[in-house]
Amino acid sequence: MDVYSFGVVLLELVTGRQAEQAESAESIDIVKWVRRKINITNGALQVLDPKISNSSQQEMLGALEMALRCTSVMPEKRPTMFEVVRALQSLSSKTPHIPDLELSIGTSDEHSSAPI
Repeated sequence: MDVYSFGVVLLELVTGRQAEQAESAESIDIVKWVRRKINITNGALQVLDPKISNSSQQEMLGALEMALRCTSVMPEKRPTMFEVVRALQSLSSKTPHIPDLELSIGTSDEHSSAPI
């Protein structure tokens, strides 16, 4: 899987913005927009989707950090998808009310589902 593209999707989820959005007269992609905003005071908090509860702010910041690592300008600095999954799982383990999600592989056998 393409880690950079996954990072872009994660940025869309965390910010509530589309990957490319017109801002004033020019179009700016989400990666540039987030990086610009973060360079100002409290920028990380300003890019978070305001529709998401403040009680999830720490998890959102963790997801934002991972998205920024995924979209690093230098490909060798990007994490593997395995590292991304582990980091995101550790974020969800800090949230006690989220049950483990399972993905069915396609048979009705109980043993055919694998955790995400």
